[in-house]
Amino acid sequence: MHNFRFLFASTLFFISSIGLAEEIFLTDVPSRVFVNGGQTDFDAIYDQENLAEDVEQLFNRGVLFHDYTLEIHPTSNFQTYWSVFQKRWFAVDLNQDGIKELLMIGKVTAMEEKEYLEVWVKDAAGTYQKQFGEIGKPLAYKFQPNTGEIVLFHHRYPCCYSASHNVIELRLLRGKIKQRDRYFLGRDDGQMVGPFFPDTVDYTNQVHHLKQRTPVYWSPAVVEKNAFPNYTETNLIIHYNVGAVYHELYRENNWAFVLLHSGIVEEPSMVINALNFINRPVYGWIMVEDAGLMRKI
Repeated sequence: MHNFRFLFASTLFFISSIGLAEEIFLTDVPSRVFVNGGQTDFDAIYDQENLAEDVEQLFNRGVLFHDYTLEIHPTSNFQTYWSVFQKRWFAVDLNQDGIKELLMIGKVTAMEEKEYLEVWVKDAAGTYQKQFGEIGKPLAYKFQPNTGEIVLFHHRYPCCYSASHNVIELRLLRGKIKQRDRYFLGRDDGQMVGPFFPDTVDYTNQVHHLKQRTPVYWSPAVVEKNAFPNYTETNLIIHYNVGAVYHELYRENNWAFVLLHSGIVEEPSMVINALNFINRPVYGWIMVEDAGLMRKI
């Protein structure tokens, strides 16, 4: 019964419009809040020289689903496509092996507002295959200190009726894009009570355990009415169990902005399905007195 309630709430909350223009929300978030030590000077790692031949091969294979591609406009040609999309293609050597990966960054059609990131990786036969494709845009990058590889962080922002954000870490390991993500909630259309995150945070190695079962909110207040009209009265995300592991990133008065790594309570929620977050970090706000005495482990 609980599983059904989880799925029902999730369906209500994340249902998207079909056949209509899709609004997007809170597309720009500060990288310093969600990526510890991330860099944003993408021009330092991107290359846009000599990409036409590789992209034309993708075009001719019929694997691109963008405006002016053969799959969308069968009478189109590559010259027309390239005149529109040239500035949206980049190359980057993610794993520093001398072979460039291709990135397509931006809108794929003129009819929608959403941006996308596509990552194309060469396979053993030397053919580019799409290994990642998501709504949103790159947020930051970091160099892996041991290997020098580039780790990309992608921000998947919400559209339509959703308020879900994902910060997705992308690494190219042994020819495959590996990803893991963290989650937070928010919209910038005035529908939801905010703020959803502070302007700046302090990432430290200090790890904490919750001392008692604790409610986690998407904003630093206890809101019990009209937190997100037509979806939920309260700004409660869900509860976390005693012993849940988290990092405290910011504190103001009696509220702390935290990143919770484990310990979610498997209970009904109007905004998330707990079963999907058992091993998935979540950003949120807790009252320090609710968390109990915090201690280092």
